[in-house]
Amino acid sequence: MKKSRNQNRAWILLNYLSLIGGVSLFYTVKIYHWPLSFLLLEIGIIVVLLFSLFKAFIITKFWKMVHTSSKNLDEREMQVVLNAVRYAYAIFAIICLILIYAFAIAEKQPIDVLLAGGLLYLAHTLPAAIVGWKEKYLTFQE
Repeated sequence: MKKSRNQNRAWILLNYLSLIGGVSLFYTVKIYHWPLSFLLLEIGIIVVLLFSLFKAFIITKFWKMVHTSSKNLDEREMQVVLNAVRYAYAIFAIICLILIYAFAIAEKQPIDVLLAGGLLYLAHTLPAAIVGWKEKYLTFQE
């Protein structure tokens, strides 16, 4: 399925904004002792996250391309994936360092399961997001 670069970018942005929004809402409710009913908004955020995951990565096959064996990629696809993984590693390392230092400076609890899960999600989707951000069309064939 062919999609424009702007459509890809919009779905990728929506995906990561819903991830950030969901994690932020959880911690806001937890820190400020808001009623747990606010966490019902998480259901909507999770639906948006899953829908945008499907639109941004599954339909476009960016996820499949990044997670396939290099034996199944042609020369150009290998370069695209290699560059995406390299950028994703750098971005992910910076984000992790910022979070670790922020938690240390704020003298808050260590990173818990929810934040670790969000980081794991980010680590797995970031290479595909970079491919989706840069590539207009994907010619990857399974």
